[in-house]
Amino acid sequence: MDEKMEENSIKDSTSGKKKADGKLVLLRLSLAVCLIVFAVSGFMLIKDYWETSRQQETFDELSSRFAVASAPAVTAAVQEPGAGQADDKKEDLPPAQSWKHWWEGQAQERFSVYQSMKEENGDMIGWIKIEGTNIDYPVMHTPDRKDYYLHRDFKQSKSSYGTPYLSEECRYEDPRSSLLISGHHMKNGSMFAALQNYTEKEYFLAHPYVQFDTMDEAGSYEVVTAFKLSASGDPSIWQDLLFPQDEGDFQKAWEKVKQQQFYDTGIELHEEDELLALLTCEYTLKDGRILVVARRITD
Repeated sequence: MDEKMEENSIKDSTSGKKKADGKLVLLRLSLAVCLIVFAVSGFMLIKDYWETSRQQETFDELSSRFAVASAPAVTAAVQEPGAGQADDKKEDLPPAQSWKHWWEGQAQERFSVYQSMKEENGDMIGWIKIEGTNIDYPVMHTPDRKDYYLHRDFKQSKSSYGTPYLSEECRYEDPRSSLLISGHHMKNGSMFAALQNYTEKEYFLAHPYVQFDTMDEAGSYEVVTAFKLSASGDPSIWQDLLFPQDEGDFQKAWEKVKQQQFYDTGIELHEEDELLALLTCEYTLKDGRILVVARRITD
């Protein structure tokens, strides 16, 4: 009887040791998994920080080449009909005309800088800027390489930030088409994230103008409308607005836009207007996009 009890005791002890060993193995395995996850997460954070810093340094270096005078006070283009008619005095120009004179008056100084940048990357075709925002970037164009700069920086290295680029079907030379420039909506507020703020009229009133220069021609634009849409929905509303094919397409699209826009800017669009549209992601819709449309300010 005693021998049997001793045998059972040994078995219980062995079983307990195996269980303890098994728990230790699981603990060590869990610890190893946690360390791997921690290491990978740390690596990804460092990689993202490094990439962000590298990308921002590139854009900062490019924009630092400009010596631009201080911008005049920004005044929205919304005004009463007939107000502020231009005369011989520049200070009496309507706000949009005054802005155009200021921006385009410095153009020659910028063109030499643009040309030096194009020598570094022949895909550069212009510069986009909205005063008082982070939008201050070169614009690329690759007609034969779709979305090439969606995930490439100015130096053509892989980048989640990408570089703003003109849609492949657009023409910026004469005869010029409407222009559609896309950029990422980054959570840190860089690239085209500022476009999201155009959902509020107060922001539009503070940032009513967009500057887009090509390599040898300055361009001043006034924001006309902002609206959101789904990339997986009906594309005709923006395609017919920017690239109408048949008579009546533009006017029908403009009427639809006015029904969907966040607010009325007081500016009416016409088919002969030169349009510039800025596109980025919008996160309240599935496959959401926000589109800010501006028209060129003419004399």
